[in-house]
Formats: sequence, C-alpha cells, structure tokens
Amino acid sequence: MALSIFFLDFRPRVNHTNCLLHFSACLHLKHLILEGCIILPPPSFKGFDKLTSLELRGVKISSELLESLISGCPLLEHLALKISYTLRNVIEINAPNLKSFDFDGNIRSLCLKPIPLLEKLSLAHWGWYDGANKFCITKFFEFFSALKHLHFSNIITLKFVPAVAGELPTRLPFQKRLYLFGHCLCKLCEVSYALCLMRSMPYLQYLEIEVNNSVVVAPESHEVEGFSDLTFDHLMEIKLDGFIGKNPQMQLIKLLLAKSPVLVRMKIESWLYVNSASDSS
Repeated sequence: MALSIFFLDFRPRVNHTNCLLHFSACLHLKHLILEGCIILPPPSFKGFDKLTSLELRGVKISSELLESLISGCPLLEHLALKISYTLRNVIEINAPNLKSFDFDGNIRSLCLKPIPLLEKLSLAHWGWYDGANKFCITKFFEFFSALKHLHFSNIITLKFVPAVAGELPTRLPFQKRLYLFGHCLCKLCEVSYALCLMRSMPYLQYLEIEVNNSVVVAPESHEVEGFSDLTFDHLMEIKLDGFIGKNPQMQLIKLLLAKSPVLVRMKIESWLYVNSASDSS
C-alpha cells in the first residue's frame, strides 16, 4: 500500500535542518504534518501535486519558501499553519481549492488570494497592535462567500472590524457558526465590532464568545448605538463565557435577547473575582 500520510515531529531533537530533502520520493503524499523543524527544501523540489492536507506546527521557514510550498500543492483542501515567530515578509496564500484554513500567528503576515470554496476559517492572532494600520474586513471577506464556520481569536482587539455600523463586511449567506475567543468586550466599540461582523451573517445559527478579562479598562455607561434595525432571525443557540457584568457585555446580552426571535438556548458562564483581603476581614 502506498504511503499517503506522513507525520514528522522533531521537537525533542536538534539539527533536523533539511526535513524535505528526502520527500522527492514521496510525491504521492496526500496528508503531511511537520512539527518543530526547519524546512529547507532542495532547489529541485517543486511541491506535492497530490497533497490534499498540510499542517505545519512550529516550523522554521521563510515566507518565500512557504508560499512556494503551498502553491506547489494544487489539490490542497486543508491547511493549518502555527507560526510562533513574525515572518519578515507577507505570506501570500494561493490555494484556490482550499476548504479549511487554520492560522495561528501574526495575522499581519497574511495575504489571502481568492478562495471561493473555503468553508471553515480559523484565525488566531498573536502579536502587538500598534494602532497604525487597521484591517478592512470588507475587503477581507470579498472572496469567502462560501464560509460556514468562522473562528476568531484575538482579532477584534486589532480593530479588525470597522467601527462604523454602516460599513458592512461582505455578506456571508452561508455562515452558520461564529466563534469569537480572547476578546475583551469591555468597551462599547468592541461590542460594535462584533455586532458589525454578525450583521453580515443573516443566517447565523450558533454564536460562541469567550471573553478575555485580563485587560483593565475604564467603565462605560453609554448605550450601544447604530444597531436598532439589527435582527438575528436564525440564531438558535448562544454561549457566552467569561462575562463579568461590564456594561458593554450586558448591553450585548440585552441586544442578543431582544433581537433573536427564534433563540432556543443561551448559556452564560461568568467569572467571579473574590477580594481575598476583604473576604478575610
């Protein structure tokens, strides 16, 4: 039987500097997982023309080689990248047959080409936000109209979604599930970012938000504005984790309850902080 799945994990070892050197004899591979290694393919290496699944976890590779490796897999349907360092140049992801993409790293390193078949997208950003540049979500989703599952971690903190309620992202008619993890939601503007994103998903059925409470912000007492016409006609289940009763968070809960006519279940898990000094007195 021909080998179709190949997994290499070099984390416990050292000096594995050319792990693709012998892959020229494995051009029939369909699934490839590399972890904890340095990728330096030989000049003659052109890619895997039969590969459908590629996962790179904690590998060392240049932007140029990564682009070449991905574009050299024309049948690629699943791609997972976990890059713990900031690449010098932007990665251009050219994989038109991709159906699932999972990225964990500095999202500023990404440039996604049209991926019309993409159904599952997971983006986890790790890095500082300098405030100089903002992502335009309107352009970001232009070529992802087939999306059904969207998972964001630490993205809203980057002002990834436009603050203006009228500036809508591209409509995502097939989007059914939305996950927002690692966001503070202690400011009204962050709640507005989330609602603006949800507004582009008219058939959203499941929403899950996990709040990051490590950021301390000044309390706000204003109301969320600009969403009076917003309704979630298909939203049936909501899970909210880490809510601590901040006004923006309560505003979001109030709006979700008022604007979700077919809601069946809402689960709210709160984090309670106990002052040990006052508790012991």
